[in-house]
Amino acid sequence: MMTIKTLAHPLAAVAAAAATVAFPTTHAAAQLVADAEFKEACEVLRLGGGLDVPEWLAFSRTPALELDPAGRLYLRGGDPRVAVLDPDGGFVRYIGGEGEGPGEFTLLGGFGFVGDTVWLQHSTLLHISYFDSAGAHIRTEMDRGPPSSAPPTWRRSIPLTRGRGYYVPASGNWSDQRVLVPMTIGSRSAPARDTLGFRLDNTWMNAMGATIRFRPMTTPPLYRIHAKGNGVVTADWEPDRPEELVLRHYDVYGSVVRETTIGSRLRALSADARKAFIDEGVERAGGAAALVRQVGGQVPSDVRDAVTEGLLLYDYFEPISSFFLTHGERAWLRDAAPAEGHEAVWVVLGPDGEPEFRVQAPTGIAFEAALGDRVWATGNTELDVPYLVLYELRSPGDCG
Repeated sequence: MMTIKTLAHPLAAVAAAAATVAFPTTHAAAQLVADAEFKEACEVLRLGGGLDVPEWLAFSRTPALELDPAGRLYLRGGDPRVAVLDPDGGFVRYIGGEGEGPGEFTLLGGFGFVGDTVWLQHSTLLHISYFDSAGAHIRTEMDRGPPSSAPPTWRRSIPLTRGRGYYVPASGNWSDQRVLVPMTIGSRSAPARDTLGFRLDNTWMNAMGATIRFRPMTTPPLYRIHAKGNGVVTADWEPDRPEELVLRHYDVYGSVVRETTIGSRLRALSADARKAFIDEGVERAGGAAALVRQVGGQVPSDVRDAVTEGLLLYDYFEPISSFFLTHGERAWLRDAAPAEGHEAVWVVLGPDGEPEFRVQAPTGIAFEAALGDRVWATGNTELDVPYLVLYELRSPGDCG
């Protein structure tokens, strides 16, 4: 069963205390998701992936992608600046740069939009610089919170519109495993914040006294910021028995303005899948074991048992492995375990929460950002060189 709830904007505090706000509720069978029409992703442009490419396509790692309402693509590779491409993939400009002056960075972290401005964030200090649509630096906002220390313990500090922000505190030390940390919204100029929920953080594999970068299953809740910074959307489910996927849309004041519940088919984690995850964990633990031996440490006699104990594996596949939002208020949800023999399948929900269509991503391709019927994605060559692909969504068989 799918339940879609649309809540009115919250009343003032006094009125809210004296009245109950009613909101319309619609119901739809879960079969609607399975029956949503298929669209085909037709490749129209590929950028990068070679050795002789322009500097803005020479990625040292898979780039992060964002789209603005005009269809311009913003991408962050490995250097401390963001490249802007026109809707057809032509280079427009850089935003930011290396240095310690206004609008410059030694390490570049997240980026996104607040209204019509672009923000770029220092990776560890979390200071945020704002730029106009032409790439000119407007101001830099210093983050006064405690410093971050290492990737699994980084806190999040993301600007929203109206002077608000979304925050997740640091989870602790490298050795801290599976810590619940609060996800909050509040003013960027005051410490008071409202809690949206709790995130199970730092769920990498823990074996031989080390945290190893391997997480075979996605832990809820996931979150994404609205395309213009107007709020936050979370995707949540019960990890032990994920029979429902719940999308909650929060405004910048932390109030739920829409909620969509989708019935999820339980898909048991087979013995073969469990073995494959453990095998990969053992392979990844090999480097940690060698390092422990080098420093004179004691390696468990049975590395496989240590890995099995240190992995976070549930009995059922999660309903989705990732999702992203568009400027048109669509939510793209990636199925965590598509049918055997199929590539990754995405289900796209419209602004009202109803399923609009499904689309299969080609093998090895990850959809990252969409606007209308155009989708930007990333992939890697056989030599593990990242590249970009632009697709258009058409009726099945129309790719030519």
